[in-house]
Amino acid sequence: MRREVAPQQINTAGEAATLLAVQNGDLHIHQRIGTHFIDELSFGAVAVPDGEMPSRLLNAGNRVVDFTGRTRELADLAAWLEGGAAMAVRLLHGGAGQGKTRLAHRFAELAHGAGWITVRARHSRDAVVQPVEVAAGTALVAQKPLLVLVDYAERWPLSDLLALLLDRRLHTGRALRVLLLARPLGNWWDLLTYRLSDTLGVHADSLELAPAQVGAAEVFEVARRCFARALDVAVPGHPVPAVEGSFLTVHMAALAHVLAVRHGEEPPTDPAQLSAYLLSRERHHWQSMYDNDRRVESPPPVMGRAVYVAALIRSLDYASALPVLRALAVVDGVGDAGRLLEDHAMCYPPLDPDTVLEPLYPDRLAEDFVALQTPGHDIGGFRPDPWAKGALGELLAHDARSAATALPMLVEAARRWPHLATSQLVPVLRERPELAVRAGSAALSAIAGAPAMPLDVLAAIESAFPPEPPADLHAGIAAITERLARELAGHTDDPVRAGALAVKLGWRLCESGRVRDGINLLHEAVGLARRPPARVAQRELALRSLGRACTRVKDWAGAADALGEAVELWDDGCTPAAEDIAGCLADLSLALWNQGRGTSSLSIRHRAIAQLRRLVAVDGRHRLTLIRVLVQQAEQLRRGDRRPDALEALTEALDLLQAVAGNAGAGLERDFAATLLGRAMTEHSLRHDQEAAFAVASAVAVYRRLAAVNVCYDKELAQALQTEAQILADQMRWREAFAAQAETIAIHRRLIRISAERHERDLVQALIKFARFSLRSGMHTQDALAALDEVIERARASRFDSVRDRLILTARTLGAEILDVAGSQTEANAMRGQRRRPDPAPPRPPSPQASIDVAQTARSLISKPPYTARFRLEKLSPDEAAAVIVAMRPQLDWFELMFSGFYPDQRLAIVRCLVEDNKLLDNTVVVGYMARLIRDAEVGNLVRILRWATPEVAAVVVDFISRPKTYEPVYRAEIRTREVLRRLGYDPRRV
Repeated sequence: MRREVAPQQINTAGEAATLLAVQNGDLHIHQRIGTHFIDELSFGAVAVPDGEMPSRLLNAGNRVVDFTGRTRELADLAAWLEGGAAMAVRLLHGGAGQGKTRLAHRFAELAHGAGWITVRARHSRDAVVQPVEVAAGTALVAQKPLLVLVDYAERWPLSDLLALLLDRRLHTGRALRVLLLARPLGNWWDLLTYRLSDTLGVHADSLELAPAQVGAAEVFEVARRCFARALDVAVPGHPVPAVEGSFLTVHMAALAHVLAVRHGEEPPTDPAQLSAYLLSRERHHWQSMYDNDRRVESPPPVMGRAVYVAALIRSLDYASALPVLRALAVVDGVGDAGRLLEDHAMCYPPLDPDTVLEPLYPDRLAEDFVALQTPGHDIGGFRPDPWAKGALGELLAHDARSAATALPMLVEAARRWPHLATSQLVPVLRERPELAVRAGSAALSAIAGAPAMPLDVLAAIESAFPPEPPADLHAGIAAITERLARELAGHTDDPVRAGALAVKLGWRLCESGRVRDGINLLHEAVGLARRPPARVAQRELALRSLGRACTRVKDWAGAADALGEAVELWDDGCTPAAEDIAGCLADLSLALWNQGRGTSSLSIRHRAIAQLRRLVAVDGRHRLTLIRVLVQQAEQLRRGDRRPDALEALTEALDLLQAVAGNAGAGLERDFAATLLGRAMTEHSLRHDQEAAFAVASAVAVYRRLAAVNVCYDKELAQALQTEAQILADQMRWREAFAAQAETIAIHRRLIRISAERHERDLVQALIKFARFSLRSGMHTQDALAALDEVIERARASRFDSVRDRLILTARTLGAEILDVAGSQTEANAMRGQRRRPDPAPPRPPSPQASIDVAQTARSLISKPPYTARFRLEKLSPDEAAAVIVAMRPQLDWFELMFSGFYPDQRLAIVRCLVEDNKLLDNTVVVGYMARLIRDAEVGNLVRILRWATPEVAAVVVDFISRPKTYEPVYRAEIRTREVLRRLGYDPRRV
């Protein structure tokens, strides 16, 4: 049989490399074993498989059945393919047998015909990937666009899937499209999309594969005709039976119909009987190969056990397969195992010639085989194997890979075959819950979604979670926790228990990428912890968790408030563990710094550093946290002109890094580079030119090696190159400075093709820096003027609304000065004249008319929990959300919890819509809250909001801000009011 895939292999290194040594400030990095295997798809003719093996005839890769239907999905995918973004990621998800693989392959074939390079990526767990040294910059494509298909995406560890998406070799062409295929849409997808957005600004989307538009009868007729052609028999003339279900179910029914007519049998129609009938034909094929001149020497019962194992653990290399077969008592000796593997390969030729135990395809057939092979079902005509009753526990305990592959498959099969849950999964996991944790996030998510999984088993699995789980487990841990919370919600009225559960689930949702939901839950947890009989310790934990979550999304005000209150509670005798104290203080100092409260920030971070030093003296695990806090402290000290102190902090950080540099897998390259870059900027500010140049060159070298493998390091490489260019320029080394700055600009150009919203400001700043170098050096005048023209053009985009005039003024001033130096006085004077006429900002587009029933929506949301109401409002436009809020009649504490959950930009957009409409004045709760919210804003933002407001709304707000806050002297309120009115230019109370 012809193989579908050409044997082109590309091994890649993952996100973290292994640090070998630090010698004279130079890092030596070894790229680790690849996480993925890429091969090019082939679309030539495929030989029709011999024999009646249903698995070969149903395998989508063999393309026995002609592709039909899915025109709408293909059109949607084609539009996505030709979109303008440099990188786009889409998930195609749906239930088993819906035709995801067939659709993706057909789409790839059409893309290939349109000039795209089309490849498939497999995890190294599913292929033999050898340790290799990967040459930096080895590109998979040059100029052609690239389409990558990733099947079973939900089974990949998150870090490995990100390593694939960020692999430098995939980003060298004109465009990159990655189509992920998966059954479930769960926490793994939330975490992946969050990380992609956070890392590159790429917003991945998803497409659910709905039932096909064509009828089951048409699908059945096409499949029946194709199977008859493949088996070289006449198309049966029997009427089409009534068959419902997925594409695969209809295909299975059509194949059973052709085989039954061929053998004079009655075809089954029940789905379970249908699988049993087809798998009996599969068994019959083994028997014929065993009887026919002994083409295989393994008896059919033994072959069935090998097929069972292959279905659960998928392909392995030969050396790994031997101990599995022996551990499960499939065979006795090495010789018997080797013979069985050869016989299995005769029946199921492996796709990868370096592997054995190729599984049954399609997956649905493999799942049904495992279920039918296992005792406990009542399907007549398919006798189970008693051996299978004890094989599962041995297989799951064999190694982590076996558990990671087998558990999700078993959970999926148990939805159709309940005996797998009751007699296999539940007893094994009840006795050994740690197996689920060892199996990884995909297995945990599958278990959390299994309706038959009892509460005590879920609780036992949760108790087996590690105290500090790796990032790859976060999605699965959140899924288990959310299922437990849902189950327990109806069994407790205890607010203390409910609050503790909200803290746990809120934090785990944050870690799994569902940050907004997590923060909203943590707000609710804080609210519950403020009410009796909650204890101070519970309130402290809730506040600390909320503050940490706010720090992650850079809500610095929210973080400072929550963490500050948590720290105050320590004086009441509620002191957390030492490492929690250090982490809280470090986060609080960062939040205060970003709020401009530098003195408080430095003082609190000093306490954090002292605490971390004590911890490191006892436990080296805390070194990395101390290093990062020291680097933050150094940056703040440098900006505050305390440069010697900054240098001292960086020296301590480098000493700590070098102390652990010899540990294999330490993964500290990024921290080394950040520390070296901080040292370079500090030495430069102290005019230590030689030391600064050496440190920045070392930082650039590290970032360059990291970025050669992973594009997520591009931004940091550009920052390091920008610093190097500035240091070189100050040393008058103009040729090298311009080269570094040109590379900086080139990197930013690559990044804005991925996300202009995220990276265009960096490009504009780099272009202005290039022009400043030109002004100082008198070199590259025309290039500098072109760069400034580009700045002015880019500043017209709406994302530059707040800084447009300043950018244009800067560009034209610089341009005039460059023209002066070049002797072009007339052009310089003309450009100076343009400075007084900045381009006007584009007008705000008119608000669309509300397309919702405002009153009905308000009534439905007011009965929901605050985070649910906020989640629904986020899906509306700001105008619609404001209209719904005005129509509500909420309690103040409910409304405060709900509204505080919005991100700052969303909150500001809704506030603008609220104050632009006098209907706000009819809702006393909302207008009172808005007045307090606006009053507490910084004066500049307060005035901006008042300029949006109607005079009537502005009058209410001004009247409110003129009253002093609690414990605030009256004169301060008067000063604030006078300043607001002065900036506003009128007193709305007199209008």
